[in-house]
Amino acid sequence: MSDRIPFHQAIHQQPELLTIAAPAIAASLADAELPRWNAGDTVAVLAMGASSNSGHALVAVLAQQGVRGVNLTASEVAAYPGDFEPGDHYLLVSESGRSPEPIAAARGRGSGRRVAITNFPEAAISEVSDFVVGYGGIDDSPVYTSGYLSTLLAYSAIMQAAGLESDLDVDGASRLVANLLSAHRDHAESLAPIFDGIAAVDLIGRGPSVSSAAQGALMLREAVRVPATGWETFQFVHGPHEVIDSKNMLVTIGDGRELEVVLQMADAGARVLVITGAGDERVAALAHENVTVVRVQHTAPGLGRVFEEAVILQLVVDAVARRRGIPVEGTRYEQNDTKLPIAE
Repeated sequence: MSDRIPFHQAIHQQPELLTIAAPAIAASLADAELPRWNAGDTVAVLAMGASSNSGHALVAVLAQQGVRGVNLTASEVAAYPGDFEPGDHYLLVSESGRSPEPIAAARGRGSGRRVAITNFPEAAISEVSDFVVGYGGIDDSPVYTSGYLSTLLAYSAIMQAAGLESDLDVDGASRLVANLLSAHRDHAESLAPIFDGIAAVDLIGRGPSVSSAAQGALMLREAVRVPATGWETFQFVHGPHEVIDSKNMLVTIGDGRELEVVLQMADAGARVLVITGAGDERVAALAHENVTVVRVQHTAPGLGRVFEEAVILQLVVDAVARRRGIPVEGTRYEQNDTKLPIAE
């Protein structure tokens, strides 16, 4: 089994870790005869936590290519009747391979179409899967970093194996994450002070970036221990935005409707962090003392963009946690039913 390593170390070790994960993912798929995703089929993601957050991106990029996908909470699916099939194909996502909920959900679904995505192919999830895509048992932090990026790589590889397109190059993943860490490290450090005194954070995104909003919120809760919530952009402006004031921070991730709320929230006294691929003119229009902008290299909405957003958010969360003196090395409140025991 891999080691659990501190958050800061895991983030900066990702180029090395992905040199293990990327070929392991490719090897998992080399001889696998995955069932085809045919027109009219539904691909269902069954996961929990960070893995569930990643599923939003996959479903969105599948829709861009005319493939129907649903991102389902595994604990809910586990309670469905055994003869009910919410999907035609299932992706069971669990970094540890020991999350009981996707395992239970998979037991009630039809065999032959269940693909597990995990860091540990030998774990319990393999018992309810027909095919397993593994990351090679790489090290990861308790607040998932390398495992989360590896899940995105697995989605990309599986899509290509299914005859679809992906803008995230699995073979070049190590070089990509190294370049992103270098490009965003310094300004992520400079962003930490804008979180000082903040009581809560809302993050918004649309399409694939819903994953980034959800995962950014989870990392802030786990690593910084600040209340944080991820929203789909239009859900946010249907009411949840009413709470925003000078005690709150808003992180907008995207290039569309996300930008239209920036100045409104900044004028209300909120600090706003904008992560965007918008052009110079639109970014210049956001000039405000309460607004900070981070530009992404990947401007098209896809897995490559979500991969970059994840790296930016990892660096920002790490910088804020270190500024607050929080060692992100484990969890404060252990739960005894979120992982099955490691088999002897």
